This record gives sequence, structure tokens and C-alpha cells, in this order.
Amino acid sequence: MKEFKWWGSENEPPSYLKTKKQLSDMGLSPINPVGFINTKKYTLYLYDPNDINSVRPKRKPSEKQLNNLKKGRAAQKLQSWRKHSGFIEEDRAEVVAWALELTSHDNWVILDTETTGLESDAEAIEIAVINHCGDTLVNTLVKSTVAITKEATEVHGITNEMLATAPSFPDIYPTLKEAIANKRVLVYNADFDIKVLDHCCSLHQLQKLKIREPICLMNWYSKWCGEYSTYWEDYKYQPLPHADHRAVNDCVAALKLLKEIASDNPNPQYPDFMQ
Repeated sequence: MKEFKWWGSENEPPSYLKTKKQLSDMGLSPINPVGFINTKKYTLYLYDPNDINSVRPKRKPSEKQLNNLKKGRAAQKLQSWRKHSGFIEEDRAEVVAWALELTSHDNWVILDTETTGLESDAEAIEIAVINHCGDTLVNTLVKSTVAITKEATEVHGITNEMLATAPSFPDIYPTLKEAIANKRVLVYNADFDIKVLDHCCSLHQLQKLKIREPICLMNWYSKWCGEYSTYWEDYKYQPLPHADHRAVNDCVAALKLLKEIASDNPNPQYPDFMQ
């Protein structure tokens, strides 16, 4: 096997000798090199396209091999698409499928509360529950044992004076318990509302409400909106659209939002290479 120097040198290889890459472009596969060039990092082998002992024609891939190759390339593209942005599209479709499944049944209600504030000892001062048709099951102010904070009143507009003749939490407890019995309960920002209700039950020495499968609509809606934070590795929480921070109105707004999600396209919008 003859040794050559790099092209442009005195002992450069003749033009008819080809590298593996050049052979591939010609539809040929290497067998035995006839020459080489040594470099600092590797040895570059050279082949003679006119020598049947040095090269051979590439075997044409079968239809099955071509299909497998096509599928493999598509799978790699899909994996890359999912990693960078596609997961957001697939998550959105998952939310739509969830909303469609939920709204195909009638075993759920929507609950909302307004509170004395955001503190750990905040109490419910307004509670509402509506069913899947939007019918009101509960809609009442609730007299609290602590004063409403100024900041809370600025949000929902409920004052301490408005609670003067309102029923206490123990008074409305049986009605509330019946409204959610054996129902899946949807709440916008469920963690907060359920924590408040649990506190009210403990405060008045009542058994905690048995909330079956509490569902946080805020989490689902945030995923549907798709504002993903790579820093937090989660979706940005979204405010409830058309909320006016009165309990029954916010229940209705949540129902409207749920129906809007359920009416969306349940199929992910894949890129063109997946079509």
C-alpha cells in the first residue's frame, strides 16, 4: 500500500483515488485501500474506484430497510421535537382529553370560596357550589370568627358589615356536605380552598369534609395555556378568566373555562414530518 502526502504536497495522491466519503457519493463501498495519508490525528485511507478488489457497488437497501430507516429518522426528529417544544403541544392535547372525559359524566361539581385573607388561619366568608349544568347548589356568605383583612376586601368587595347577619360555618356545613357528597370536586387553586375549608372544620370541631378526588382546575388550565418555564420546569399559573372574586360567579367562570377546553382539538398538532 503506497503512502501519500496531503493534497497540495509534492507526493499528493493521484486524482482518481478516493476517500470513503467520496466513494459513498459515487454509490460505492470500500473493500481494500490502495494508499493512505498519515495525519497527526488519524490515517486517511484511499481507494481506487476502477479496481474491483478495492471497491464494490453499494447494495441497494430493501423496501423494508428503507421503511425502517424512514421510521428511525422520524422517531429521532419526534424525540428532538418533544424535548424542545413538542411536549407542550402533547400536554395541551392531554388536557383536552381530560376535559372531554370529565364533561361526559355528571358526577362532579365546582366549588369556590372567598376568604378573610391569605393567612394560614384564613376563614371562608363566602362559599358556592354549582353542578355540571351550572345549577347553584350552595351560594352563601359565612360569618367568620376573625375580621376580613383590608387587602381581601379590596379583592372581593366583601366587608365585615356584610357578614353581620350571615350564617356561621356550622350552619351551612350540612348543606355544603350534601352538595359535594359522592362528587368529584373541581376547585380553581384547590390546595388553598381545601386548606381553608379544613381549617374551618377544625375551628368548629366538625369532621373534615370528604372531598372526593379534588381536582385543581388551575393546574389543568395552566398546562393547556402552555406557558412553560424552563427555569421552574413547570407551567406558569394562570388567573381564572373573567373572575370577579365572588364565589358563585367564579364557579360559573370555571365551568365556562372547562367547556372551552373540552371544545378544543384533542389531537396534538404534530410537525409536518409526522404527517
